[in-house]
Amino acid sequence: NIPRQLQSGTDWTRPLKYLNLYSNSLTGSIPENLRLSELYYFDVGRNNLQGTIPADMGNDFNSLRYLHIDHNRLSGSIPETIPPMGNGRLFSFFASHNFLSGRVPDNWVMFNKLVQYTLHENRFDELGENNCRFNVFAGGELCEFKADCNICSCNDIFCQRMCQDGN
Repeated sequence: NIPRQLQSGTDWTRPLKYLNLYSNSLTGSIPENLRLSELYYFDVGRNNLQGTIPADMGNDFNSLRYLHIDHNRLSGSIPETIPPMGNGRLFSFFASHNFLSGRVPDNWVMFNKLVQYTLHENRFDELGENNCRFNVFAGGELCEFKADCNICSCNDIFCQRMCQDGN
């Protein structure tokens, strides 16, 4: 499990900037109220985490630029607090290979900052239309975008390449 003691401001820890727990056979869920306001990099990918993405995560990670929660067993939807997290300056968001569902939020603050964005192998119903504004052809910096073809509504090179084989 990810211990709650990782919260910033506890007596025994300095503020965390980088937390990489990638592929550590972690179980349990991502705790709420982590309050890691100075965290820059958070990677819990390729574990066995379950439950939902805490709604307060987007509010608590003020400095975050890299959020990697891919290859777990997370369910529910992506909270509306995720797109504006890190003051809208998220560079990389990996959420692929989970059981996430519903509509992918599109309330991004800065559309030109996201470089990597992976959502494929989930159970989403819809991709919010503003998610299509990241690519380099629209003035953004996005160079990696992956979503399942059933929700890929962006009429651009990313969706065309991913879905050209009818996948």
